[in-house]
Amino acid sequence: MRTTDTKERLVYAALDLFSEKGYEGTSVDEIAKVVGIKAPSIYDHYKGKEELLQVLVDRSEEEYDNGMKQNMQAAEEICSGKDLKAFAMRMVKFTINNEMSIKMRKFLMIEQYRNARFAESTTRHHVETIKDIFAQVFRKMMDKGLMIQGDADIIALEFAAPVTLMIQMSDRQPEKKIEALEIVSRHFDIFIERYCINT
Repeated sequence: MRTTDTKERLVYAALDLFSEKGYEGTSVDEIAKVVGIKAPSIYDHYKGKEELLQVLVDRSEEEYDNGMKQNMQAAEEICSGKDLKAFAMRMVKFTINNEMSIKMRKFLMIEQYRNARFAESTTRHHVETIKDIFAQVFRKMMDKGLMIQGDADIIALEFAAPVTLMIQMSDRQPEKKIEALEIVSRHFDIFIERYCINT
C-alpha cells in the first residue's frame, strides 16, 4: 500500500471515529486498528492524533470556504423568490448529503461543549456565516424591490433557523432526510409568500 493511501485512510478513519466518539474518546490505537496498521505506524505519517484532527479541520474549512464563495457568486443571480428557493435548496442539499460535512457536524456537536475553539467554530458555521450570507442576499433583494423592507439580519435568522433544525434531525436520523428536505422546501415556499414581492 502506498504511503499516501495510508495517510488518507488514517484521515478518514479519524473522521469516522471522531464523529462517533469525539476527540478525547478516540485513541490512536483505534484509528490504527481501523486502517489495519499498528499504532506506532501512525507516527510515520502524522505527529499524532492532534495533527490528524488539524488536517480534518483544515480540509473542512477549505471545502466550506470554497462552497461559500461559490454560493455568494450564485447569489448575484437571484431575481425572484423562485431563484431564492433554488439557490437555498442547492445549499441545503449539498449540506445534508456531503459525508465530510455530516461527520464534521457530528464531531462539532460532541466537542462544542468541551472545547472553546470548537464552540466558536460551531457558532460560526451554524449561525453567523449562514445569517450573514442570507442577510446580504436579502439586502440586495430589498434594494432591487424584490422583497419587502425589514431587518435583514433577523429575517435571515428566521429563514435559516428551521433549516438548521432539519439538518440536525437528518444528521441524527438519516432515514428522515427526505422528510427534512420536504419540510425545508415548504418552509421556503411560505417564507417567499410572506417576504418576496416577485415570487
